[in-house]
Amino acid sequence: MATIAVVEKEALVALDIAKTLAYAGHSILGPFYRLKDFLDEPALGRCELAIIDMDTVQSSARGVESAQRIWLQNAVPIVLITALSDEATLTEAKGANPFGILVKPFSEQELKSTIDIALYRSNMEGKLASSERRYRELFDFSMTARCITDGEGTVEVTNKAFRDLFGLSDGMALTLRLSDAQSWPLVCSLLSKAGQIESRELSMTDGSGAPLDILGSFSLILFPETKSQRISAEFFNETESKRLREELHQAQKMEALGRLAGGVAHDFNNILTAIVGHSEMLKMDISPKSPLREDVDGILQATDRARQLTQQLLSFSRKQPFSPRKIDAGQLARDSSKLLRKLTGEGVFFSVFVAEGSLPVFADPIQIEQALINLVANARDALENRPDPRITLILEKRNLSQPSLFRGVLLPGGDYATIEVADNGIGMSPEVAEEAFEPYFTTKAMGKGTGLGLAIVSSVAVALSGAVDLHTEQGKGTSIVLWIPLLSEEESQKAEKMEEAGALSNQTEAAELHFVNSPRILVVDDDESLLGFLATMLGKAGAEVSSALNGGEALLKTERAPFDICVIDINLPGINGISLYERLSVQHKQRCVFITGRLDVEVQVPQGIPLLQKPFTPQTLINAIKGQLASVI
Repeated sequence: MATIAVVEKEALVALDIAKTLAYAGHSILGPFYRLKDFLDEPALGRCELAIIDMDTVQSSARGVESAQRIWLQNAVPIVLITALSDEATLTEAKGANPFGILVKPFSEQELKSTIDIALYRSNMEGKLASSERRYRELFDFSMTARCITDGEGTVEVTNKAFRDLFGLSDGMALTLRLSDAQSWPLVCSLLSKAGQIESRELSMTDGSGAPLDILGSFSLILFPETKSQRISAEFFNETESKRLREELHQAQKMEALGRLAGGVAHDFNNILTAIVGHSEMLKMDISPKSPLREDVDGILQATDRARQLTQQLLSFSRKQPFSPRKIDAGQLARDSSKLLRKLTGEGVFFSVFVAEGSLPVFADPIQIEQALINLVANARDALENRPDPRITLILEKRNLSQPSLFRGVLLPGGDYATIEVADNGIGMSPEVAEEAFEPYFTTKAMGKGTGLGLAIVSSVAVALSGAVDLHTEQGKGTSIVLWIPLLSEEESQKAEKMEEAGALSNQTEAAELHFVNSPRILVVDDDESLLGFLATMLGKAGAEVSSALNGGEALLKTERAPFDICVIDINLPGINGISLYERLSVQHKQRCVFITGRLDVEVQVPQGIPLLQKPFTPQTLINAIKGQLASVI
């Protein structure tokens, strides 16, 4: 039952109404003989219905106004009582939007029926208002952008997420944010056929004009009473998630590239080791005055260039760490200028400017060289068919007074060595510039570019805790700047001491390719041709050599006979070299030499065990073996 207030200036009538409603089970508030007393009642807030006589004030007009105020301000539904039934009075009473009108005199049944109907209407309208409020809150506070538009795309209702995302308010055109003018007509056409569109990819922009990748859902809202329709739209911002998916795809592609590069470099280094070994042994059998000596030296020089190529490939795939040390980037550029001039070709004017003073950086020289080669080669290719082609190489010191962002990399403030390569070539469009540093991306004709040049430069920048920046304009040229942190004076001194200590520890006396006491050596490598060469070479040096192609075969041989030392390739199939070492007996662990054509960064070489990077010379291997045999563990 409900709490009902009775407002009636006639005491007998008021008491009769109150008594009748009380018998019906309702709770009575009042009766009140003046409207003011009712409005001042503290319990007004719990009143569910008010029965108000229009004559409780001096004029019916003020009575209607007061009734309206009760309904609008206090949310109390009202039933009006009037002694007049003329059309003017009833019309005026209806202006207060009452839930019922009782005309005196009225029966008990009329009173109860009117009250029941008023309470039912009040309950239904309350539920409807609550439902509307709830759905409005769902609309307004939704995390997705929502709006309602007409058929022309004019926005009529929006929520906060929509306004924040697109910068549009009510009355503005949704089409202002659609990148393709045909998108909206196509959406309307599909809606007219299907009535709804669950998801559709759209290219849109935000309030500042930045591109957005949007997934839109649309449905028709029909209004039969006005024979009109509206379009309800919901937009999901896929820009960030799409970027993350692309980054994941790129990371997976780079991982696959790394595996391929690592496998190729490993096999290639095995071949180079055999070439270097045979060349060194051949060189020993040739007189220093023989004309064949020059040919052997040429083979070794070519092999060294091939070794550098494989190291670049491994560093790009991050399968092998560099050996950084303190170097002068400026001096390295001066030393490389002759090679770089040959790379540009005769028709290109190539100039080099290196700032005075040293530019100390902590890097592997190969990193800087490969960055220079790729930058200059890329600039040269951009000059094709250009009049007066020019390439400028500039190395200088620059200072960042505050942290700065370069192509997504935030560099802290400080001093940097910059390597800038500028050309007056064809330049790049904004779309090409955006993809320029992506692996395999190239605008060159088939067979004229791998798409790895600038990707390698970017990987070098990351490895050196630096960044790369690009400035380009179509038809005017391109400038690419590599930023590398400069070493402070304290860091330079520390790097020099470490280099001196490493040089002293790595000094080995040159010795003949000969063992004194014919040591028993087990060589383990999965490359048969290299394994055959190592066995032959060590055998010629006076050792008793046994070979194994994998870890299982090696373990069986160590169980059958003792060996003075084991030479183990780290990259073995099945049981790798480190795992094989861990399974060896204590006796065989005492003396061991590791060799590898690819050292993965996660591999931990046991302390005290030397590691030789392929390709190595026979002298280097024999010296390492002699050093281990002479050691006392």
